[in-house]
Amino acid sequence: MEEKIINVIFFGAPGAGKGTQAKKLSNKLTLPHIDTGNLIRKAISNGTELGQKAKQFVESGKLVPDDLIIDLIKERLNTLLESKLNGFILDGFPRTVPQADALHRMLGDLALKLTAVLNITAPKSLLIERLSSRRLCSNKNCGAIYNLISHKPKVENKCDICNTELYQRKDDSEEATKERLLEYQNKTAPLEKYYRDLNLICDIDGTKNENEVYNEIEQVLRILNAIAPIQK
Repeated sequence: MEEKIINVIFFGAPGAGKGTQAKKLSNKLTLPHIDTGNLIRKAISNGTELGQKAKQFVESGKLVPDDLIIDLIKERLNTLLESKLNGFILDGFPRTVPQADALHRMLGDLALKLTAVLNITAPKSLLIERLSSRRLCSNKNCGAIYNLISHKPKVENKCDICNTELYQRKDDSEEATKERLLEYQNKTAPLEKYYRDLNLICDIDGTKNENEVYNEIEQVLRILNAIAPIQK
């Protein structure tokens, strides 16, 4: 049977759970999870040509330009294509309509098509509550994420996996969270119409627990015939 190719974007406001779900889908289906933040850090660490260009912006506190991010994604996808790409998961990109246009052109150049844009939705009050309760493992090699409401660590302020101390990101305070959501509404939310017009948006109820949300994602992908149906 021909192996299915799954190319998806996880979309949603900060706190909706897209990063968590992207990792779950990546692990379950053995799909490469392309997080642009990690992609930039890895390119800088490896000292690649694109990494050196990105480093100049990062060290000066500037945003890495869209065209450079697209080049980094294209470089990563080319590597995956050489190793018989079975799909990819994009998380954290695109964030603006111009970025989406650039991504669309790049995928066309590589003869790749998006399967779906998984739009994880949740009300603003829940997003604020989740973000201000989020804690992260300070061990960069672990990076586990916890939530003091829905996913508490077994030992207070300690990572269950590596026993390293947890911390709260500065932009996860309640005031900073409100600012992040406002910025999302102004800059990123218009992407929903962009992808809905392309008939790629699949809405996912992000108010449920992690496993229920993941099950809904798998169900959507089965409906799209992107993954095999459950064997009875």
